[in-house]
Amino acid sequence: MTAMPRSQAGVERGLVVAAASAFDNGMAKLSRTIVTILLAGRHRAVGGRILRERAANLARIAKAYSRAELEAERGLGPARATEVEHWLSGQGLSLRLEQEHSASAVAGAAAARVGIAEKAPGSEV
Repeated sequence: MTAMPRSQAGVERGLVVAAASAFDNGMAKLSRTIVTILLAGRHRAVGGRILRERAANLARIAKAYSRAELEAERGLGPARATEVEHWLSGQGLSLRLEQEHSASAVAGAAAARVGIAEKAPGSEV
């Protein structure tokens, strides 16, 4: 087993410390593993640019996930995804529904369903 580089170990510790302070207000707590994964996961940017902002916006990050996305994150499976769901529900929030996508994807899918897909100006068929 190889040792974790010193700088990476410091980042990991920083993630956990920042997250611990973010939800140490009486709410049900998430495990360190879940917090670390959420703060470094695919939707981390919705929480802010710096770690302190992301830790303070942990619920915003978590609710940006769909159930399938949570389970797809390395280290999270069905049991930990359920923990996140319960944690969010305790705050009156929930995971993103599978059908919810970006506005452009929704508009494109709606146009295709209705059959409005038109040829772009200047394009050849």
